[in-house]
Amino acid sequence: MNKINILWLIRLLAIYFFIVTLNLFGQSEELNELKEIRSEGQIDTLYFEFKPIHVTAYPLNNTNLNVPLAVSTIGKMHFQYGQKQSALNEALQSVPGLFAMNADNFAQDLRISIRGFGARAPFGIRGIRILVDGIPETTPDGQAQVDNIDLGFISRAEVFRGSSSALFGNASGGMINLISELPSNESFYGAGLTSGQYGYQKVQVKAGNSIKNLSYMVHASHNQNIGYRNHSNMKSFILNGKAQLEIDPLSRIRFQFSIANSPTANDPGSLNIDQVKVDRRQAREANVQYQAGESVSQNRLSMVYEKQVTTQFHLEGNLHYTTREFANKLPFRSGGQVQLSRTFWGGKLMLLNSGNVLNIPYHLSFGVELGDQYDERRRFDNLEGIKGDKTFDQLEEFLNIGAFFQQEWIFSKSFRATFGIRSDMNKLKATDQYLNDGDGTGKRTMNNVNPLVGFVYNFTKKINLYGNYSTHFETPTLNELSNNPDSSFSGGFNPGLNPQYAKNVEIGLKGFFNENLFFEMAAFKIDALDEIIPFELPDLPGRTFYRNAGTSERKGFECGLKSRLSKGLQLSMAYTYSDFSYGEYQTKGGVFDGNFLPAIPKNLVYGELSYFHISGIYGIIQVQYIGDLFADDANTVKDDAYQLVHMRLGYKKNYSSLLIEPFIGLNNLLNTSYNSNIRMNAWGGRYFEPGLGFNIYGGVSIRFE
Repeated sequence: MNKINILWLIRLLAIYFFIVTLNLFGQSEELNELKEIRSEGQIDTLYFEFKPIHVTAYPLNNTNLNVPLAVSTIGKMHFQYGQKQSALNEALQSVPGLFAMNADNFAQDLRISIRGFGARAPFGIRGIRILVDGIPETTPDGQAQVDNIDLGFISRAEVFRGSSSALFGNASGGMINLISELPSNESFYGAGLTSGQYGYQKVQVKAGNSIKNLSYMVHASHNQNIGYRNHSNMKSFILNGKAQLEIDPLSRIRFQFSIANSPTANDPGSLNIDQVKVDRRQAREANVQYQAGESVSQNRLSMVYEKQVTTQFHLEGNLHYTTREFANKLPFRSGGQVQLSRTFWGGKLMLLNSGNVLNIPYHLSFGVELGDQYDERRRFDNLEGIKGDKTFDQLEEFLNIGAFFQQEWIFSKSFRATFGIRSDMNKLKATDQYLNDGDGTGKRTMNNVNPLVGFVYNFTKKINLYGNYSTHFETPTLNELSNNPDSSFSGGFNPGLNPQYAKNVEIGLKGFFNENLFFEMAAFKIDALDEIIPFELPDLPGRTFYRNAGTSERKGFECGLKSRLSKGLQLSMAYTYSDFSYGEYQTKGGVFDGNFLPAIPKNLVYGELSYFHISGIYGIIQVQYIGDLFADDANTVKDDAYQLVHMRLGYKKNYSSLLIEPFIGLNNLLNTSYNSNIRMNAWGGRYFEPGLGFNIYGGVSIRFE
């Protein structure tokens, strides 16, 4: 029997075993009784409770049904139940309107877009705010990396879909708040090992305890991967800790820290279509020649203070401090090695008030936020992996000061309205420290005011109609500004690159038809001005520059549902329609008026069937359809639609105070050939980064209480 037949036999047996398991346990009514068990060793029954969910990141302290925005919540099952835990997209792919690429290239980091915001990012995350327990992971200039976030430390997430700069400031085309596990009230110790094809291995340990009013938890992991493609290996170590002190019944303080070190993350680069056809697993020759890749280390410390001052006033404040050392080798000689030293700190102070005016109840929040970022950026020639002469040396600063105000009026049991506004002052400064070609030192100011007007109307107690008008403001990042396509002047900022603006109108419906069915749907229209677009130059292939498009229009529709088909059996589905096109956009290379925005599929479908049994057995099968998308502004290169099928099985078993959970996952069951990343407007047709074929992983975790 040849290798292909063996792989297909494994897939068919896995699907058969999944179906048989569902039928077997579906026959026993006694075993199907999902009891109210809240111990860590049993199924997390909160996942099955179809009820409104409190949204912690929303300033007015409300449930997802009463927020006049599209908000999706992701539970613990998507983060920790049998997951490979190698990239954030594993947990987020069920969110309507969200599209993730580049999960396999750890040198470039995951690229997430929400309603098209963030699609331009060649590495990291742009245009979307990332928070961890309410603390910004996104820097003031609007860029975020998630290489210091371990999914084994995360228990759930809140995803705000759409323009929300009035709530979260610069570059808030969407927001993702990752919520870590709560510190334990009881002593526990845990460990886990996951191993998979292409050299993937993850070892993690965690522990927690409570001492009087102080509870804490620590989590550490070591990750390594050889990779599907040549020259794509990575190694990393991540340590996260969280402690919470209950000062008194009305106040508490929380401390968190994270230490991340990734000494190796190689970049195999992108390929043209002919290279993909010859060998999907090859690396680009120049990437190997110049040893393209990165190394990074990051340390982070934060503190959150909360106090219920009176029955009507609640005070929240936070402080955070981050240092990051980054070294990158790019696949070209001139300025092809980058060294970055970053310091990022900030804080937020917010007061929440509830009361009545003229017998009309209201909720109010207002406050200030500060963020200060220093990037010391140097570039050197890349002599095939060896650092050459310095070509660029610049100190860059981005200072943000924001003031915000949101108020919700509850006019009746069935109608409430919200008004919010945020004013941001952004001061940018570049100090040129490499004066061989002149002094590029300069300053820029990018200030903006963003409003939000919304309403929620209750058709019934559990079905709400909502609508909003909001705006989006996004500055170029310091990295984007420092990449000046005018090669005659290396220092300073690109004077031709400006902020991006957008106006968003949205209307939606969300709620519960009954205790077993939750649904959400939203239609929106976004008009953007000066959209920031990446491109490459023929003289500097592999280096990304940025320019502004004139106008663009985004019209879309999103819907999702979660249905409990029977006890323990649940179906989740999501559909996204994205009609995103340029209005006016012309460059020296052509006229792109009316063309579709690249790197965003017009149709995106997700389906998931999950089964959890009271005995501890669970199984999850996921199907994802990604429609056609274009790779360039000219719409001359199309990446064809494809389907992915994933499955994972596990078993949680308690032996007195010991919990053991073995699990297995089968990804890309149909062995679909697809591209896990598209590099927009790449020179020489090198748009494609092939994704993994059929692959298996498995592991075991233990927990002792």
